[in-house]
Amino acid sequence: MSTSAAAARVMYSPSAFAAADPIAIVKKYPFAHLITAVDGQTYATPTPIFFETDDTTATLVGHLTRINPHADALQSGQRVLAVFPGPHTYISASWYKTLLTVPTWDYVSAQLRGHIELIDDDEGQIKVLRRVAQVLERDNEHPWTLEQAPPGKVQQLLPRIRSFRITVERIEGVTKLNQTHPASDRLLIIQQLLARQDSDSREIARLMASLPTT
Repeated sequence: MSTSAAAARVMYSPSAFAAADPIAIVKKYPFAHLITAVDGQTYATPTPIFFETDDTTATLVGHLTRINPHADALQSGQRVLAVFPGPHTYISASWYKTLLTVPTWDYVSAQLRGHIELIDDDEGQIKVLRRVAQVLERDNEHPWTLEQAPPGKVQQLLPRIRSFRITVERIEGVTKLNQTHPASDRLLIIQQLLARQDSDSREIARLMASLPTT
């Protein structure tokens, strides 16, 4: 990618680390940080955000609890940034044998920019809740549905949440996995990461192992 094309990115993502499929990152790691600003005040709330249907990447939906001041600050038409952090882990310089350098941090992340539309009607909010359950329950042997909620529970919940739809303007991502290092060094890093007990290190090792060896 040319220097001018790289400079056109909004998210910092050097060409070697720019994600080939940032949409896949959004789908795999949906627990995002929703960020907006109004009247000089910046709000950021961690919350799951999902593409509205399985066959579109144009819009996403989610919701916040009404008692969160961020929910009251949301305005239809407002510009929004959603950050989708994936796994991340520290890489020690002591693991390198071929290309010696300093420590670094490997990570996967995506950023989505767009504008927000509020969904305050009951029917619209129920659709959002149904979509949340559909995505998060789909891998369960017996997926839970809204119909299984205790009688009246969903109706009690609706006044306590504020749902939203994001229309996508731009999605970018980074997969920083030591791509600029020799495959031999990456193999050593993978071995060290697999020796750790935390899930992020192991996931980064798995992703690194999937890189081409050339």
